[in-house]
Amino acid sequence: MEYSSKVLDHHGIVAGVCREIELAETINRIVGVNEQQKVSTGDAVMAMVINALGFVSKPLYMFPDFMETKPVDRLFENGLAAEDFNDDTLGRALDKLYENNNTKIFMEVSMRTLSNMGVKRNFFHLDTTSIRVHGEYEHSDEDMVPIEIVKGHSKDGTFDLKQYLISLITVSESDLPVWIDSLSGNTSDKTHFREIIQHYSKALAEGDEVAYFVMDSAMYTHKNVRELSGMVKWLTRVPESIAMAKDLLIEIDEDSMTISEMDGYRLKSSLKTYDDVEQRWVVLFSKDAYDREMKTFKKNIEKESEKVEKQLWHFKNDEFKCEPDAVKALRQMEGKWKYHTVDEYKINKKKKTGKRGRPKKGSKAVKTIYLINATFKQDDEAMEASRLRKGKFILATNDVNLDQEVILREYKQQQSVERGFRFIKDPMFFTNSTFLKKPQRIVSLVMVMGLSLLVYAIAQRKLRNALVEMDETVPDQLGKPTKRPTMRWIFQKFENISLLNVNDGGKTSQQVLNIKPVHEKILALMGEEYEKIYFLRGGCGK
Repeated sequence: MEYSSKVLDHHGIVAGVCREIELAETINRIVGVNEQQKVSTGDAVMAMVINALGFVSKPLYMFPDFMETKPVDRLFENGLAAEDFNDDTLGRALDKLYENNNTKIFMEVSMRTLSNMGVKRNFFHLDTTSIRVHGEYEHSDEDMVPIEIVKGHSKDGTFDLKQYLISLITVSESDLPVWIDSLSGNTSDKTHFREIIQHYSKALAEGDEVAYFVMDSAMYTHKNVRELSGMVKWLTRVPESIAMAKDLLIEIDEDSMTISEMDGYRLKSSLKTYDDVEQRWVVLFSKDAYDREMKTFKKNIEKESEKVEKQLWHFKNDEFKCEPDAVKALRQMEGKWKYHTVDEYKINKKKKTGKRGRPKKGSKAVKTIYLINATFKQDDEAMEASRLRKGKFILATNDVNLDQEVILREYKQQQSVERGFRFIKDPMFFTNSTFLKKPQRIVSLVMVMGLSLLVYAIAQRKLRNALVEMDETVPDQLGKPTKRPTMRWIFQKFENISLLNVNDGGKTSQQVLNIKPVHEKILALMGEEYEKIYFLRGGCGK
């Protein structure tokens, strides 16, 4: 009798979601199937998604080793084996995705899935993030290069490595991604946001539903406000650098605002016209944000006071040709201070002979110089204006009838796209740096990242909805019952589940080991097809 085992863990859940949304079938329908190719593009992509959600951070050249330890016959239904997933297979799949417009492929998968799930698509959250890369990425001018791998201002503050950007759109419900693409490393959000909405807003919207695009303050430029307002409804944060916004933040005090339905906020809305576009502006106040910002504010005042004191100490030794030059230089320096101003100054006029040391009696002066000695004080007016803006920010939309509570709620849901980026950058799923050597394959890998996020979010939504509908719970990390577990935690709960293969004189059988009641419960909640992958039958709570 011979025994062998494979690592099943949570991979059966991932495979189950891929089957449920018909991931491989949808991709194959778009890119086509080569009958001489044992592994279709769709199956290769499904394998990469399983790998991406497998708690490993291995580049694709390590992929065959990953598949070797998995029960491929349980995860795939078409007789594939681990050795079929080699480097060439995956490389061809990435190339095929790129050749067939990977972004549109992703949209086809996501739109079809969300429609089947009944997910509303009216508020879309759009943002970008940077991904660091290793390698030279050299190409000739004749190459059709999809993105430029360049050094750019990384959103994590670094500038030493080359990078590309990922652009992501999610819907509010369950952080589900609906669109993803890769961009050159020096792409500006200000122009990118406008271009994406111009090209894809109609495809993303659901029928005649009004589509709202939620973005950060980079969207709020003269050109974007004018051009996008004729196409879609938008919601964004107004930059404080705009004079009208700065004045409004000072003008609206906390006592004149109403308490929001969302804990910790007060709000007040008004109609404003900016760039000839009528808008609803909502001023928000958060006491927690005010307390945090005031601590920083006081520290900044102290730092500037020390800086100004040193500047004036050195400045008193600077020589000027005339009194107006000295005063002009002082005012220029004062103009760079935020919270301080010149209190008094005194001009000292001196004559110089051009020789070192004390001039001798009777020596003639060669030139006259002017020195200025100044003192400073806090600028109470500037400090008060700054204090009045603390804890406040302004949200704007071109839908003047949109309720202010909805405006706040949907802007806070911008965290859904940020959570998507954290997922993609999480070393438990993907490495934060990319090792592929072809820009074309990086573009396709970004699509695989998006599909992995989609599968993860669907699994999490499916389990949470089932827990609510069945009025059930599962233990969280502390062992307490919850109806909102993260799928990451659920995946970890499935560690050490193995598939045992037994060969008894030519008669083979399989058995899943280490399945516990909590696993049976989770799989029952996920559905019968998920139970089948783990050789289970029965309903919830078996």
